[in-house]
Amino acid sequence: MSVAPPAPRIGVLINRRSGRNRASLTDLRHLIVQSPDVVAQETLGQAEALEALRAFNDQGIDILAIAGGDGTLQHVFSLMLNERVFPTLPLLAVLPGGTTNMIGYDIGAARKPAKELAALLERARTGRLDEARVRRRLIAVHRSGMAAPAYGLFGGGAGVYQGTMISRRSVDRVGMRDAAGPLAGLVSLLGPLMIGRNPIKPVAARITHDDIADEPRDYIAIVVSTMERLILGLSPFWGTGSGAIRLTTVAAKPRRFSRVVLPALNGRPTADTTPANGYRSVNADHIEIDMTGGFVLDGEVLELEAGQPLRLDAGPEVTFVRGGD
Repeated sequence: MSVAPPAPRIGVLINRRSGRNRASLTDLRHLIVQSPDVVAQETLGQAEALEALRAFNDQGIDILAIAGGDGTLQHVFSLMLNERVFPTLPLLAVLPGGTTNMIGYDIGAARKPAKELAALLERARTGRLDEARVRRRLIAVHRSGMAAPAYGLFGGGAGVYQGTMISRRSVDRVGMRDAAGPLAGLVSLLGPLMIGRNPIKPVAARITHDDIADEPRDYIAIVVSTMERLILGLSPFWGTGSGAIRLTTVAAKPRRFSRVVLPALNGRPTADTTPANGYRSVNADHIEIDMTGGFVLDGEVLELEAGQPLRLDAGPEVTFVRGGD
């Protein structure tokens, strides 16, 4: 008679400051108390998060479930890797509890935190974790003054940064969350561009990818990611090659924008989606961006200065497991 393997031990790290968590903590706490294979730590900052991760390592967890948004995930990735908390990285699960939850959306974890944890527990109980694994490469982000790299899955400058600021104002003003805030930023920028008006302040940048240096120019969008889909299922990448990081840029004053934008947002270039018209998409393992202004990494803003390039390298692969089908 075969013996069922022991249930995986799950550690839940809860960022109490995350946007959606503040409204859903009661349900999540109730489920955790009822689940003998779950241990939890609630945190309010990076120092507490590091202590929580070390406690989980001491408790021998198999799955680290992170209840927070994209910014929380980026901080946890960075702490795990830079502090070498776990001898072997655990499986990761996302309990989407932030103001924006693009990483959770990408891997298929789009439920509220308690519902996603319940689905994960059911999947573990029935031995179906392997079929729900999703692998992603992290991006290691280095800049002047950083003692260690930050690790994330999505970044951008120019219009991406400006759209993020619009999204945050939408959240603060009317409480938009999840895809609603980023959608507000996207529409406010793309709408005018579709009719020939540019609301984006161009950013001068010098970009190098795998030792290929593009000519310095002004850009209205710089996007990098290792995710397969962004908000609304968009995937504005059509480059070829084996590089792990996907980079798409749109130059200032792009030609035939209204013709190419919708196919390009879905990764389907047309005959007009060319570098000559201002559109470029490549895959690379090493990227340098020399610019002045804001650059967003999974919701966190980095302020860059010309002459101090931001370096992005293909980082380690991590494995997520989701609760939903």
